[in-house]
Amino acid sequence: MTILETGLDLASRVGLEAVTIGSLAKATGMSKSGLFAHFQSKENLQIELLRHAGEMFARDVVAPALRVASGEQRIRALVANWICYARSLAGGCIFVTASSDFKDRPGKVRNFLLSQQVSWIDCLRRVAWSAVVAGDFRSDIDCDQFAFGLYSLLLGFHLYDTLLDSADTDKRQEVALDQLLKSYRQTAAAGKSRREESGLPA
Repeated sequence: MTILETGLDLASRVGLEAVTIGSLAKATGMSKSGLFAHFQSKENLQIELLRHAGEMFARDVVAPALRVASGEQRIRALVANWICYARSLAGGCIFVTASSDFKDRPGKVRNFLLSQQVSWIDCLRRVAWSAVVAGDFRSDIDCDQFAFGLYSLLLGFHLYDTLLDSADTDKRQEVALDQLLKSYRQTAAAGKSRREESGLPA
């Protein structure tokens, strides 16, 4: 396991703010001086852990979903990938726990985390619009509201899965996602009209 992988696992369990050069040295069996020479500061270490987590997230969550046909299928793939990613870490999604740690801590770490979260929310907006283009969603939807609703669903899942340890979390997540998608779905008549206008078979 690499230094950053060990640090990420540690951060998911104890919180990003609790990860220091000293605690990471203990977890990896390396010297504090060696790690300090590499990262220079606790702040730089935390940013590098977030950067590493972001690269993993892009590789394991976003990229595979983008290979799925746009529309509801892509959204479902994105949610499934996010759940697998969150469960791959001992303490759940690092971005969720770090958001709690740094919401009131101005500085470079918070700014970096904020930029990552803004990019993720923008991804949710874009995947909603791709569902409109694919004909799965109505053309008058509010993509910002969809992003809010889907992320709220994921955060709720995270709480139930990591803290409440609810036995029916997966089922409730599936029902909640079905209900969310249904609320944005266009009617069959509207879909038929769009296909006729585009010259596609009904």
